[in-house]
Amino acid sequence: MTTAQKKTKFWYSPKDIKKEQLDFFYNDKKCEELKSFEKMRAYSSQETKQNFKYHKAMISSLHNEMLKISKYISVDFAVFLSDDTGKILDIYPSSPEIQAELNRSGLSVGISFAKPELGLNAVSLAMVMNSIGVVKGKEHTNPIFSEWNCVCSPLYSEGVIHGYVDISFYKGQPIELAIPLMRQIADNVSVRWMRNDPELQRCRLDLIFTEYSLTAREKDVAQMWLVEKSALYISNELGISEGTVRNVIKSIYTKMNVNDRWQFIKKLSPSPANEQEFIL
Repeated sequence: MTTAQKKTKFWYSPKDIKKEQLDFFYNDKKCEELKSFEKMRAYSSQETKQNFKYHKAMISSLHNEMLKISKYISVDFAVFLSDDTGKILDIYPSSPEIQAELNRSGLSVGISFAKPELGLNAVSLAMVMNSIGVVKGKEHTNPIFSEWNCVCSPLYSEGVIHGYVDISFYKGQPIELAIPLMRQIADNVSVRWMRNDPELQRCRLDLIFTEYSLTAREKDVAQMWLVEKSALYISNELGISEGTVRNVIKSIYTKMNVNDRWQFIKKLSPSPANEQEFIL
């Protein structure tokens, strides 16, 4: 996972990045060194349950979004969803012809867009710049993308990059017009769909509760107290006395430095401050 920068340029193309950064995409030796490091990192760190939940939520969220908007896109396209390391999690082709083209190119779930694997592309550029990346045709260093114009945006949740979404068109299409569309897709996936995913909500709450050192019992009570269940209801659900529930709530308030349920709920609400800000 990558922490989002608070402010960044709205989008970047290869022309916008520094020479030493651009050279990195063309330096085979440096890319091989990074590829070796990435393999060691992947080998030594198994995907956590938390990452699996985010990946599942991102896939579901992207499908929901594309079902809503794909009918309004009149040209062929492919949408790629990748994790925070650039590995493809899912692909959404607009037609069987696009799927066949992807098959010929060898692009499938599990392939990595990261620069050690596929060089300069919209995903690897977005990964380097932590912002929207735009790469056209021959700007790609790998020939499999030479006929494509691509736009990629990071996917943020709680101020952290959990993945990337890329939309690609044949290079005859004016890709600049797709930049606002890409921004809309990424925002809707991150905010409208992922934020409302029940499993991710539980995961986020568990992380916050752990941060405040809540015990397992306190977490159980806190989850029900958050959705405004009464102490009597909680006592019946957990098989403990109502007095015990109230004592647990007092302990939760002390650990979280709040005085009442309103403050407790407010503290657990997603903060707009965690969303990425863009400047043109």
